[in-house]
Amino acid sequence: MRMRTIYLFLLFLTCSTSAQEVMTRTTSRDDGSPISYYLIQHAHGADTLLLILQGSDCNSVLKIDSILTEYKNVWPQANLLLIEKYGIDQELKYSKDAERKDCPAQYLEKDNPAQRVADIKVVLDTVRKDGQYKKFILLGGSEGALIANLVTADVDYIDATIAFNGGGRWFIDDVSHSIAVKHKNPAAARKEVDDFKGFAEHVLNSKPFELEVSGHGYHWWQQMLSIEQLDTLKKVNSPLLIIQGGRDISVSPQKTDELMQRLTELGKSNIEYRRYEELDHGFKNSDGNSLRKEVINDMNIWLKSKLGNPTNKPSVN
Repeated sequence: MRMRTIYLFLLFLTCSTSAQEVMTRTTSRDDGSPISYYLIQHAHGADTLLLILQGSDCNSVLKIDSILTEYKNVWPQANLLLIEKYGIDQELKYSKDAERKDCPAQYLEKDNPAQRVADIKVVLDTVRKDGQYKKFILLGGSEGALIANLVTADVDYIDATIAFNGGGRWFIDDVSHSIAVKHKNPAAARKEVDDFKGFAEHVLNSKPFELEVSGHGYHWWQQMLSIEQLDTLKKVNSPLLIIQGGRDISVSPQKTDELMQRLTELGKSNIEYRRYEELDHGFKNSDGNSLRKEVINDMNIWLKSKLGNPTNKPSVN
């Protein structure tokens, strides 16, 4: 099936390595493969850990500069935890290409939502053993938003979660939106959406087969097309803030609105929703100006309303 490359779930953070002291650690999966993760200390004696989850790209999380320059300010008193995806470590050079030729074969074969959730739980269990951290915050955007929700629904020790620009109830709706908004010709848009829906049906009704579309393999596509976010969010009982840009062309703001309306009808008062009407997937306005700092400040204010004002001050780096 011919498909134009679908640039969905764009990287929600900018790139380059920030010069900060990083403690590199590894732990193991059940299959013996290593999980690389990083602890970054911003506050001496901090009792809060902030886990930031990247989007769907094939890049080392450590090469995403805005995590260390901006997103850390969601809760600057916390230490940071970053976790690599299957088959990736910091030796992999950064690339904006969604279908980069040097993406590790292990990543294409093994990366999927269930694997990311399992890896996160292994790392969190390891980090929690020393008893330093009393509070845990999750932050994720794009695919990272979905993963943050899945983790929070599956464990009972997350104190607060922020998920932004993660889309609506079904992934197929978000991809269809992403395709349609990039077309000026309605007929061409309908044809490509229909082609994608045919691809999705084939994946969902086939046994695993060799596949690489938009930098992802069969298991990633099969799971992303199967996950129902309403079912996930119904299981979340801790404070959760969902943020959506109204000009997002990677996921559907309308479908996110519908998802949140359904949660309201179900009485999920622990889940709050904020829509930034003029912002896109990367928190830029129609003039191309980034309002990310303003959104991050709003995130911080929301966290203070749930966790209280922090008592310890961040150390100077």
